[in-house]
Amino acid sequence: MKISPNSCTYIRVALVERPDVRTFERWVDHRVVSMESLKLTMSFSSEKNGIFCMCWMPKRLIYGSAIYFTLWTIFSTIMMFNYGTWQPIQGFYDEKYRAVVDAFKWNFKYGYEREGANLAIYHHGKMVVNVWNGYADAQSGRSWKAETKTVIFSATKALAALCVAVLVDRGQLSYDDRVVQYWPDYGKYGKENTTIEDILTHKAGLPYIDGISREDAAVLERVLHKIQDAEPAWVPGTATGYHAVSFGWLVDGIVRGADEKHRDVRTFFDEEIAQKYGINVSVGLLDKAELHWIARSTQPGIIEYIRDTLNDPRMIVMLLMMFGQSSTSLANKMQSSTPWMQMNFDTVSFNDPEMLELNMAAVTGIGNAASLAKLFALMLDGTLISNQTLRKVSQPTVNGWLDFDKVIYYPLAKGHGFMFERPTSFQNNYVFGHPGYGGQSIHVDKDNELVVAYVTNGLKTGSGEMCATYSRILRTIYSSLS
Repeated sequence: MKISPNSCTYIRVALVERPDVRTFERWVDHRVVSMESLKLTMSFSSEKNGIFCMCWMPKRLIYGSAIYFTLWTIFSTIMMFNYGTWQPIQGFYDEKYRAVVDAFKWNFKYGYEREGANLAIYHHGKMVVNVWNGYADAQSGRSWKAETKTVIFSATKALAALCVAVLVDRGQLSYDDRVVQYWPDYGKYGKENTTIEDILTHKAGLPYIDGISREDAAVLERVLHKIQDAEPAWVPGTATGYHAVSFGWLVDGIVRGADEKHRDVRTFFDEEIAQKYGINVSVGLLDKAELHWIARSTQPGIIEYIRDTLNDPRMIVMLLMMFGQSSTSLANKMQSSTPWMQMNFDTVSFNDPEMLELNMAAVTGIGNAASLAKLFALMLDGTLISNQTLRKVSQPTVNGWLDFDKVIYYPLAKGHGFMFERPTSFQNNYVFGHPGYGGQSIHVDKDNELVVAYVTNGLKTGSGEMCATYSRILRTIYSSLS
């Protein structure tokens, strides 16, 4: 293949150990006249601060990269000057995890955490990290403290999934059971063969329920009656599609029927788990006296959206899936079915105390990272469920790519109420847990006996591994383990 002398430039790329740094140097006096193919010719040499790679690259790619990194630098610098903080980190950590705490500190220093956050890690059943920093409410100057809690949004689904696992472990239900065994009135309009695992893997065909007002949401019986009379959007069990809000109500109907005291998820979790083991986590706000400990959540601004998208281009796909679908799409119908749950640039409805009180086992979980990490450490060590049940719930039943999500059009591995990831840069085995909107995360690694919980009130563009603050910390955790 012939390439003109001006089409390519010889460059050197330095990949430095710090993941946030990329150095590019180019020498324009070296030109390519011809190449046999477009494959890069590369040579490596070890250096003190990283690995140097010598390669041929098309000139357009160099210019594009220069523009990309210039924009990234501009928006990152704006965020750093607006939100960067040098406040000392509070809490404690095992010295082995100093690099993890440094990554946590880096997020604040360079403006990736504009409000506050709490990180907690349990390893081999022992708490090794519990650190926090920033503000519970930056607008009023209220600092984040050890007792500060925040809304964990969809990570609440992990609490509901745990309640079901406890009932399964006690022999009060099975994942393969049909829902109508515990909720007889559920079997209308073709829903009679829906299994509990169908509900937990978002296969129920009910990603949205029309006609549920905020007043209805405050009375669980009203919601359950509307669900009973709802027609599924697809034949239950034949496809999966994320049930952002309805998931919690569906699990409530199952738990109430299976539990001998007919308790909903909120009450079952509080009485059977939280109170017994000193877990400072709840589904919704149970006591108004605790309101002053709840952090105020804020949405990212346009500059942060741009920076995060430049930082991880996968955000473009995610944002298109969230906001770019047609008005008749399942995702749009799901979002419009609960207009009282406003989440936009200047409104976060979950800052309303009345909203926090709602019993919604999919989205209104409240807690801090220390208690969430302790909770799932108790799940790992056999306190809450047996090893047999743990082995079952730690494997997905829905493959992310083979069972593509009909609602958000993104591959999500699911099973038993949890979300699964296989972070190939760390290991080959699945880890489970659940991400929450804006950067909340519960990460359970059975093989390494590791639990990571991360909560923040400065909501981010992405969630899970697409949340830059959390993914940076997670990479560092596994580096520390190795």
